[in-house]
Amino acid sequence: MNPQVAKFVKEAQFSSPLRRYFFPRYAYNFTPPQLSYLCQCIEATRYVEGSIAEVGCFDGSATVFLNKYMDAQGITKDYFAVDTFCGFVAEDIRVEVDERGKSRDMFKGFQSNKKRWFDGTMKQNGITRVRSIQADVNQFDLTTLGPLSFCLLDVDLYRPIKKSLHELYDVLLPGGIIVVDDCDASVARWDGADQAYKEFMQDRGEPICIVHSKLGKIVKPS
Repeated sequence: MNPQVAKFVKEAQFSSPLRRYFFPRYAYNFTPPQLSYLCQCIEATRYVEGSIAEVGCFDGSATVFLNKYMDAQGITKDYFAVDTFCGFVAEDIRVEVDERGKSRDMFKGFQSNKKRWFDGTMKQNGITRVRSIQADVNQFDLTTLGPLSFCLLDVDLYRPIKKSLHELYDVLLPGGIIVVDDCDASVARWDGADQAYKEFMQDRGEPICIVHSKLGKIVKPS
């Protein structure tokens, strides 16, 4: 395209109400230190055998970031990405509303998504190791992902976190790490993740370890 025409088109985009779709914006639900920490966990488990899993991946922004880190560091492990790809399931919302006193309006996010879009994002970024699985984690046997060396668990709500942690820990190899996102009791929308993580650690008699404000860390003893 002619440079002058390209500049005119970009100026029109900048002046449009849709500007945010055309110009760079921060695409992650993690801060830079949090993303860096996730990369550190992948590096720390480099020599632990087993695959990597991301349970709750939404549009794949973090998936791309972590896989680009793996590419840069020459880490070639299989990578599973599990999500409903259509938002929260009804029973998980019911638990938050009826049993945990939340407003139903809190849980309308993440519905604008499709597995096909996620897979296309991986392809567009040249990522071939990721195997996406469309599933409700309450119904899916997460032990089938194992053995695992590292897992990012980011399904937000109490019921799916509670169920997922036990299965993922069962197939986590010694020295492996699970990071649970949204472990922040001060954020009412996601405090179910915090409660489920703390209950899991207390049941195991392990110290609670929350890093960078909201990342709950679990390490399986070697």
